[in-house]
Order: sequence, then structure tokens, then C-alpha cells
Amino acid sequence: MNSTGPAQRSEYRFPALPLVPFAFHLLFARRRSFAHDGELVLAKNPFSRCIEGLENVPETGSFILTANHFNREGLHPYHCALMISALVARRRPGLPELSWAFTSEWYGRRIGPLPVPVGLTRWVFRRIGAVYDLTVLPRRPEMVVQRAVALRQFAATLSKRSVAIMPEGVGRGKLVEPATGSGLFLSTLSTRGYPVLPVALFEEEGALVIRFGEPYRLSTEEGLSREEGDAVARERMMVAIGRLLPRRCWGAYADAIESQK
Repeated sequence: MNSTGPAQRSEYRFPALPLVPFAFHLLFARRRSFAHDGELVLAKNPFSRCIEGLENVPETGSFILTANHFNREGLHPYHCALMISALVARRRPGLPELSWAFTSEWYGRRIGPLPVPVGLTRWVFRRIGAVYDLTVLPRRPEMVVQRAVALRQFAATLSKRSVAIMPEGVGRGKLVEPATGSGLFLSTLSTRGYPVLPVALFEEEGALVIRFGEPYRLSTEEGLSREEGDAVARERMMVAIGRLLPRRCWGAYADAIESQK
């Protein structure tokens, strides 16, 4: 598959989940399987897709999955997360499914001419976290304590199941820098014995490509300050994802990826 030319866009028709059962689970915070709902997305959308490197997903043990934040009209990060969870579950039948971390709220969303209240998205996202057993990361910078609690929850989950995150948090196809502190946090988890599994999502020749890379240990050299260690870890994490992407998607990490080819 050629990955150097311009991407050809595909049209996606992602179905809504069965409305009544999902609304019941959301309202009463009853558990649903994220991977199972991902299978519904895959089964009901016969769009062209190419799954590569699924054999790189560890068959046993917990790991940290990191993916780029691929987002465009008709195909959003939550669609991508659902599909990744379904694919990983196929590779690891009988094992606990991935637990994702995701943002606590949306800003500036509208339904037609009407703005969507941020408070409503916060409530919905908290409920989604409860329904799927996911980690909701507070988005507002002043929520330091709440964010620390969420990160501890995310770290504790690794003792029971694998976790997943899109560290950029934003983006529409080209790599951008993830939040400050994310590199140090994930490298600390990795040095405890948990490998990092990079995943890249992009479109090529009218197909959605989901490419799993080889697991690696995310670490930094001794003697670096916290800020330096975080910067190094973030670059290594994003370069690992970027090496799975076509050049046009390298974005902020083009030079770093090119230098390590």
C-alpha cells in the first residue's frame, strides 16, 4: 500500500448504537462492553479498511496502548477507540478488554444552531466512563487534585487490564505535541514492566488503515530534570507512533522521525 501520496477520503456511515438499550445503560450507569460495541461498529460499516501488525499485540499481560488522535468528519476518535478495542479483544480472547482514558468535556459543540452546554457533556462523559469502566481525565487545568486521582486510577488499572490513551488529546491527522507531563507519567508506568504498544490510524487509497507497531519500553536517561525527562519521553512516544504513519502525517515530529529513520 502506497503511503507517500495524498490520501483519498472514504465515506463512513457509522451507525448509532441501539438507542433504547444504550440510553438505559447510560441513565443508570449499567456496564456495557466497549469492545463488543466496537464489533458492532466494524460489522455494520463495510468501508474499506486495512488492519496491519495485529500480531504485535501481546497475547498475555498488561500493556499501554498509545494511538494518534485521528479525527475528521464522519470518523472520530471514539470510533477509532471502539475499533481498536474490538481488534485487541480478538487477539486476546478471554482476557479483560482495554480500558481507555478520555477527556471530561467538550467545548464549542453545537446541534444545528443550538450550543451544547458544557455541563451536559461533563455529565454524559462521566456516565460513559461508568458504563464502559473508562478513566475520565479532567480537562480544566485548575482541577489538579481531580486529575491526579484520575491518573492514579489509570495507573492502578494496569494491574488488572491493559490501558489505552490518545496522548495528543486533540488533532485532525497530523501529529501534535501531547500535554506536558504525559511523557513522564507513561514512562514511569512503562519502567514498572509494562510495554508500550504504538498504534497509527490514517487513510490511504480510500481505506482506513489501523497499524499496530512493535511494543517497546518507554524510558529516559538518568540525570535529566523532570522537564527534560518528560520532553524526551513525549518525543520517543510520538516518534514510535509517527514511524507507523505516512510522512504527510508526521506534523510536529517530522524532524525527529526523519532523524531516526
